[in-house]
Amino acid sequence: MAHLFRDKILGESKREMGSNNKLPAPDLPSPFGELGCSLTDSELRETAFEIFVGACRSSGGKPLTFIPQSERSERSPSSVSSLSHSPSSLSSSSTSPSLQRSLTSTAASKVKKALGLRSSKKSPGKESPSKSKKPVTVGELMRVQMRVSEQMDTRIRRALLRIAAGQLGRRIESMVLPLELLQQFKSSDFPDPQEYEAWQTRNLKVLEAGLLLHPHLPLDKSDASAQRLRQMIHGALQRPMETGKNNESMQILRTAVMSLACRSFDGSVSETCHWADGSPLNFRLYQMLLEACFDTNEETAVIEEIDEVIELIKKTWVILGMNQMLHNLCFSWVLFHRYVSTGQIENDLLFAADNQLAEVAKDAKSIVSLGVSAAKILVEDISHEYRRKRKEEVDVARNRIDTYIRSSLRTAFAQRMEKADSCRRSSKNMPNALPLLSILAKDIGELASNEKAVFSPILKRWHPLAAGVAVATLHACYGNELKQFISGISELTPDAVQVLRAADKLEKDLVQIAVEDSVDSDDGGKAIIREMPPYEAETAIANLVKVWIRTRVDSLKEWVDRNLQQEVWNPRANKERFAPSSIEILRIIDEILDAFFQLPIPMHPALLPDLMAGLDRCLQHYVSKTKSGWTRNTFIPTMPALTRCTTGSKFQGVWKKKEKSQGTQKRKSQVGTMNGDSFGVPQLCVRMNTLQHIRTELEVLEKRIVTYLRNCESAHADDFSNGLGKKFELSEAACQEGIHQLCEGTACKIVFHDLSHVLWDGLYVGEPASSRIGTLLQELEQNLEIIAETVHNRVRTRVITEIMKASFEGFLLVLLAGGPSRAFALRDFQIIDDDFKALKDLFWSNGDGLPDDLIAKFSKTAVGILPLFRTETERLIERFKRVTLETYGSSAKSRLPLPPTSGQWSPTEPNTLLRVLCYRNDEAATKFLKKTYSLPKKL
Repeated sequence: MAHLFRDKILGESKREMGSNNKLPAPDLPSPFGELGCSLTDSELRETAFEIFVGACRSSGGKPLTFIPQSERSERSPSSVSSLSHSPSSLSSSSTSPSLQRSLTSTAASKVKKALGLRSSKKSPGKESPSKSKKPVTVGELMRVQMRVSEQMDTRIRRALLRIAAGQLGRRIESMVLPLELLQQFKSSDFPDPQEYEAWQTRNLKVLEAGLLLHPHLPLDKSDASAQRLRQMIHGALQRPMETGKNNESMQILRTAVMSLACRSFDGSVSETCHWADGSPLNFRLYQMLLEACFDTNEETAVIEEIDEVIELIKKTWVILGMNQMLHNLCFSWVLFHRYVSTGQIENDLLFAADNQLAEVAKDAKSIVSLGVSAAKILVEDISHEYRRKRKEEVDVARNRIDTYIRSSLRTAFAQRMEKADSCRRSSKNMPNALPLLSILAKDIGELASNEKAVFSPILKRWHPLAAGVAVATLHACYGNELKQFISGISELTPDAVQVLRAADKLEKDLVQIAVEDSVDSDDGGKAIIREMPPYEAETAIANLVKVWIRTRVDSLKEWVDRNLQQEVWNPRANKERFAPSSIEILRIIDEILDAFFQLPIPMHPALLPDLMAGLDRCLQHYVSKTKSGWTRNTFIPTMPALTRCTTGSKFQGVWKKKEKSQGTQKRKSQVGTMNGDSFGVPQLCVRMNTLQHIRTELEVLEKRIVTYLRNCESAHADDFSNGLGKKFELSEAACQEGIHQLCEGTACKIVFHDLSHVLWDGLYVGEPASSRIGTLLQELEQNLEIIAETVHNRVRTRVITEIMKASFEGFLLVLLAGGPSRAFALRDFQIIDDDFKALKDLFWSNGDGLPDDLIAKFSKTAVGILPLFRTETERLIERFKRVTLETYGSSAKSRLPLPPTSGQWSPTEPNTLLRVLCYRNDEAATKFLKKTYSLPKKL
């Protein structure tokens, strides 16, 4: 680069390019790239100055103390004149010693001498007092050079003082300066709201540029912190946000910013915050700092104090991620840019740029030597350096060998790429043709093996990790191709799996070579391994398989919804009397499982739980749809109010109204639909059979899965010996719960709905002797016969038990809540008792029905309550009073409270006893109820 200047420009003499021949100043594009955001040079300059002050102050060791203007004016003029330079300044103890260093412009500049620059005709330190105040410190000089106002300078220093006071010992590189500044100031700290908004906008745009547009590390588009920060910045640009330490929006902003700034290559939390060291933002900010080296009064001249200024500018390297080489590169550009922008009239600037480029070239010789041949390296450079046996020159040899290995293997990779592509084109019409990257993976594996066997032993003489560097280079080259391939595939195909498996094998081979090569190295090969970030081919395969699984699971769920809408639950559809749709869904699940285990992937056991979870959810959905329709409470009647009224009186309870509105109408709508209604008793039996069939087949499927696993190439013993990943847990539980719900619902439907005309409308209405249980038993027996013929034998006992429970419950409801059309005298007890025994006998069925102990268990409540109907009224009243007092305590002595209806009948429960009294047909019960609860006397 330097020789271009000498050949094309420096040949012209200074006399030929004098001020009279000033050339137009072209707009040179920055070699460091465009920022791609709306930050102006002025805004970049202000941010650069903030970084400069922060970096210089953090290197000071003294405590920070702010001295207001009022106190400063009371101090001696001598102490103030040498240190202060703004209306409201910091004392010498509060500012960095480097910033407060007195100017030494009389000393000869080493930088100018090295660059061949002349002294300026006027220096900021030599201006006439009538024009401007003379800077007396380096910090003040930098402020003037960067055109920063005294107000802004004071505000920055005050903020840094606050930050340091709250975070003692924390260095500048461990904080995000714009974030800290935003937190320190509010609108009231600025002369007007517009200036505050501009200041806040600038800091937010800097955060956007440093963390989102040009981050230190590549940013994942799906990063939640990045999305949150982007939303907050765009929102704040529309409407200024509230700032302050305890502000909620500020805390959210801090969380997002620090999450992005503290990222590192290895995934750990970095101690250094990376917010201004991403290219090209860092170069542009550093350029603004270096521009301060030019005299503000003579734009082609460099200030006399350049040595001290650059010494302080270098303190920003830790924030901007710069080093000496990058400094030389950036300074070369600044010098050349100033030469061109000022009309190409000051050749000293061109000479300086050329001299600085020579320094850049020196740096490049340890990092770039692509054109050096192997023979020259081995015979000339290395032998010469080894003879001198100087460590630093041996390191140069290692670096050159490192570059040679990497460049030669990149070339070899490109050649293998062309060869693989040619091979693919020639065989593309052949059956089972291999994909390009599969061919390439095989070739690269062979190349790595050859490199390890032939070249690495020779090169290891100068580079201890020659083979490791070689495979790391090949790993990166293939990884770039693989990354593009992965980004272009969206579904699982044989080619995709073949490429990814080939990549996985190649990576394992390359890593093995690197590990073997670095056994004796100082760091155990960690540096080389860090150069080989995993391809994550298995992860890519797994993600594609998950898409495959999701597609089939979604399709199956749609199938369930579509087919269950058409299912009629016909008991004659097949011999087993379960739904045809259950056979079909189990067949589809079996096919999906078979297809899954046929996939050419190496991780069936690891991905099986994902597949099982999806299939399990679909089957659970089918079961839920099968059992849905009602609950037990759909058929259980609401308890009527306690009453002593006769039918038709003004005190009539709600029982008859409910019975007419719900019972009669529902019963009429169900007439003749026993076989056509999808919720008729036969259809409900089919639903139960279906769930039982699914339960049985789940066991078969789970055993089949174990067999599949035994045949998997990557399966281990524990993958098929136990573990929940292969079980249909949700479906199994849903089937059990669904069968129970259907049994219970069917029982309630039969007793409380289908037979309500003989239970509620018939049993014990009027005279108990003339309306006994016989008719109910006949119709109940007919339903039991239908169920016995239809329901699967493993469900039959359960559903008949539920019908028995509902029958006993309905019998008690008639006795205790049967409405005003029922009343019982003591003589009616024997009728009631005989009828209940007949009801139990129906389910016992001469020993062919339910077991004695099961009948006894569920009839226990009724057996305990029936004796109350033969208990004399006076004793019943006394028992009621005693139980009520025991329940409610002393508060019940003055007036007996009306016990609420719980529905949990018991001979020791107040409401149960009260209901027996309400339906007791004698004078004593009537008087007691009238006196105690004002219930009417007449039945």
